[in-house]
Amino acid sequence: MSDIKKAFDHILAQRDAYVKAEAYYDGHQPEVFQSQRWNRIFRFENADFRFNFAKTVVDSVLNRLEINQVQATTQAANSFIDRVFDQTDIKIDINEIHRSALIYGDTYAIVWPDMTGQVAIDYNSPLTTVIIYDQENPRIKSFAAKMWQVETDNEKLIKLNLYYSDRIEKYEGRGDLEILTTAPAMALTEVVPNPWNECPVFHFRTHKPYGKPEHYDAYGPQDAINKLINTHMYTVDYQGAPQRYALSNGGNSSEFEDFNDDDTARENLGALQNGPGQLWYLQGVSAVGQFPAADPKTFTEPVMEFVNAMASITSTPTHYFTKGSYIPSGEALRVSEAPLTKKVLNRQLAFGNTWRDLFKYMLRVEGIRAEVEIDWQNPETIDTVDQWDIAVRKKSVGMPLEQILLELGYDAEIAAQVAEASVVPTGQTQDISLQSTGVNANNLALEQTAAEQNQQEG
Repeated sequence: MSDIKKAFDHILAQRDAYVKAEAYYDGHQPEVFQSQRWNRIFRFENADFRFNFAKTVVDSVLNRLEINQVQATTQAANSFIDRVFDQTDIKIDINEIHRSALIYGDTYAIVWPDMTGQVAIDYNSPLTTVIIYDQENPRIKSFAAKMWQVETDNEKLIKLNLYYSDRIEKYEGRGDLEILTTAPAMALTEVVPNPWNECPVFHFRTHKPYGKPEHYDAYGPQDAINKLINTHMYTVDYQGAPQRYALSNGGNSSEFEDFNDDDTARENLGALQNGPGQLWYLQGVSAVGQFPAADPKTFTEPVMEFVNAMASITSTPTHYFTKGSYIPSGEALRVSEAPLTKKVLNRQLAFGNTWRDLFKYMLRVEGIRAEVEIDWQNPETIDTVDQWDIAVRKKSVGMPLEQILLELGYDAEIAAQVAEASVVPTGQTQDISLQSTGVNANNLALEQTAAEQNQQEG
């Protein structure tokens, strides 16, 4: 099988699953009804009653995937990485790559010099890009591929790039990706040398060899919630305007002489008007009444049951779905969020390995040889007072003050200045508390607490 066919087959085979994952994150998933008749009834136009809880499953992980810094083993490497962060919008790209990887389970970044010769990181969707791994050793990239649609005035063209460790092959062919079911005929248009001996495409994934959407297990509960909410919204009309009925005791056509002779009895009854001063004259009708509307609790109460089920099977704390309700604090909060914290640590491990390989490749392009480490923000929720208690304990066992302040979220320059000011002159004894640094720990804690409150209010 040719590499072109392998790439097309994989991208086309996964396309529907990726589109579905995106729909559940965006809240555009269709309602599910067993009856075709009900399916037609509930297809509201210009109405959106979805309560999209599945998005919370993804965002709860995304919000804790924050890189503090990228550290290298040489000064030249650190200087280059600092320039990359200062001169580009890489922080936004990092966040979008993490978001995409969580939504789809897979996402890709291509590293290659741009038009100015600067090494650039480009995010690429799994809807267009894939890495094919060696069948014998799945740790090895056989090649990568990216295909996309180009429309001209006269025709639609498909572009395809194949990325190898020593070259990039560029192809072109006619076709429409929207209706494509198999690989079309492609013609080679260009071969670009790759002098860095590594495939320049990097795979961010939640699992190996290919990932699974973070909210995959939320699909079922979300479908149930959509069905309940939409059905409830449909019955709301009957709360305000109940369905009425009139019971006839028989009679004959002469008893309807007050109505239009050209209309049926049902049409005449339906023509009765509500309003002050309106007179209803019903001949041949023995009783009138209305059907009771469905009890709203029939629909609203089960919603929280499905929300709790979603929280349980996706390892997402329940209080993430119920803003304003009771939120545990202290040790109780850490216990309730332990499954989520574990999940975030797993994602940091998986994504961190890919970021490490990516930055090492960027350094190689620049002619720099160095090892790289990714320093992540602590994913565990810790109160400010607890943070400083832990900081003092770390200082007591010899952890550098600068690193402690970085982990607390302080700017690297400020952390370096405080650490430098804390150096103890020769012959003096170093106090293990933060007071020895000349820094008032209470003031720092109060300032950080105030900053967190302002951020929440903003």
